[in-house]
Amino acid sequence: MKRPIANAATNRRSFLTLLGMGAAGGGLLAACSDGGGDASPRTSRRMRVLFMPSPAIGHAFPMVPLAWTLRALGHDVMFVTGGDGLAVTRAGVPVLDALPGVTGPAMLAGFAKAAPQLFTPLGERPIEEMNRRKPHILALWDPYVDAHLALAERARPDLVLYDPVFGVGPLVAAKLNIPTAALGLGILRFPPELLRDPVASAAFRRHNLKLPEGVKTIDMVPPSLAEGPPSPLAMRYLTYNGGGVLPDWLLAPASKPRIAVTLGPLANAEILGMVERIATAAGGNAEVVVVLSEEPDPNAPGAPRALPPNVRTTSWVPLNELLRTCAAVIHHGADSTTLTCCAMGVPQLVLPQAPDNIAIAEMLRTRGAAHIRQVGDLAAAAITELLNDDKLRRVAGELRDEMSAMPSPAELVPRLAELR
Repeated sequence: MKRPIANAATNRRSFLTLLGMGAAGGGLLAACSDGGGDASPRTSRRMRVLFMPSPAIGHAFPMVPLAWTLRALGHDVMFVTGGDGLAVTRAGVPVLDALPGVTGPAMLAGFAKAAPQLFTPLGERPIEEMNRRKPHILALWDPYVDAHLALAERARPDLVLYDPVFGVGPLVAAKLNIPTAALGLGILRFPPELLRDPVASAAFRRHNLKLPEGVKTIDMVPPSLAEGPPSPLAMRYLTYNGGGVLPDWLLAPASKPRIAVTLGPLANAEILGMVERIATAAGGNAEVVVVLSEEPDPNAPGAPRALPPNVRTTSWVPLNELLRTCAAVIHHGADSTTLTCCAMGVPQLVLPQAPDNIAIAEMLRTRGAAHIRQVGDLAAAAITELLNDDKLRRVAGELRDEMSAMPSPAELVPRLAELR
């Protein structure tokens, strides 16, 4: 029988002690509460909720709106993550680093070495092939599971919300005898039952634990786009792309259709090489705004000597704010980028860079929400089609409205309090 969600007022002192922080009123744990007030009348028990994304920024950021909501309703929240997922500290939430010194590129290099077959392009049936790969994708994260589990044991949460692609949440739930739920961060589903697969269940065997029964997934994907039947738990996807000072030009009306370009973790020089082709295809008919991780270096190997006059570059800017001004977006097909585009109702063209991007792009195309191209196929016709496809624009609006109609995080919280 799972330990019920407790009244945190009875054990707040022990929670601080277990984290090695004594009973002082300040510091990390104080930052994760609302200052001592009671939980919302709709959720009478005050919860300590632990968020466990896979250690990557694109998996940690989508959890922030729910964490903010829980804290605003009087609950305590904390993240356990690593790598560039630690950027979630920018959201003002307390974070424990499970992987000190481990970087995202190092993890990715380890994955590629351990399972190079998972990085090969998908075949003619990308969804079916991706489904066959899913247990192996879960298994890739196994070297990082125990470090997350150790911190979760010290934190002693009442509830764990986890990233479905990183199956540590059910392991923590089994170890501590508490409830857990997957926060469905992407279009591709990784149901908890995948952790019964021998390939994906090494951590459960290592710790002599069993997958808890009835672990639920909280859907954030609109039902018409989701893979498989809807979950009984759902929450509207609210965009969180970090903060930033908005440039003045973003507030001025665009003189011609604006196309956002965001291509994820590629090097700036590689991105700018692609953008040069995109801008040439757009000609004088559109303004192209490309989001880079940092200001471009024109002397970097492979960088174009000069960008066309219809290209504007910008470093980190909240993607949702940029998309408000755009007629279309070109992106690589990552989950958080895709859902942000859907939430903003913007027509999409996907240049998939990885196998999961290919599967996501195919699901978008099936729904009528995106075109798919390879960089070498970009020509003026592709940009014209992107800007003038009435069906694409209609479906983009349908997805935006469908997502807006999903339950808010505040409506979900009472359901979380009922989990056992």
